[in-house]
Amino acid sequence: MIENIDNELSEESNQKNDETEVHDKSEIEDLPLEKNLNEQSSESNEEVENLDKDNLKLLEEEIQDTKDKLLRALAENENIRKQMDKTRQEGIKYGVQPLAREIINIVDNFDRALNTKSESNEKALEEGFLLIKKDILSILDKFNIIKINALGESFDANYHQAMFEKETKDYEEGKVCEIVQEGYKFHDRLLRPVLVGVAKTETETEKE
Repeated sequence: MIENIDNELSEESNQKNDETEVHDKSEIEDLPLEKNLNEQSSESNEEVENLDKDNLKLLEEEIQDTKDKLLRALAENENIRKQMDKTRQEGIKYGVQPLAREIINIVDNFDRALNTKSESNEKALEEGFLLIKKDILSILDKFNIIKINALGESFDANYHQAMFEKETKDYEEGKVCEIVQEGYKFHDRLLRPVLVGVAKTETETEKE
């Protein structure tokens, strides 16, 4: 009986040793696996971090490039605006230069006409001034400054300015019967209205 008890104790001890050995082996086998997992996780995190840094760098470069392009475009627009403004100012300042050159020629003609006064008769002087008037009208036409033909036309407040009414049988009532001062248009715009006298019907007293 004592032998049986010893055998049972021996078997239990061997079983416990076996279990301890299996457990230790399991822990030993688990250690490399956990280490590998940690290393892979660390490498993965480093790759993600490096990828984020690369993307951020590319994004910053794109933003800087876009900013540079925008600044260049704004600078070019500003230069264009300044150039257009300069051209406009020069146009206003020197736009009448061709007309001024023509007027100088007219002044020369006046001088020549006045110099002939003591050397010739009144007829020659009159002819000289008629030529000057012709030159002036030609210059006005050249620059699209057009005289308004008003005599005999119906009164038009857009182009005519009535100075008086005149009883006359030569023109119908409401017609322009007399020109006090000529008027002109510049292209299609009114430059100066015609000062006119407007016809009205003669009264009975005037007819008698």
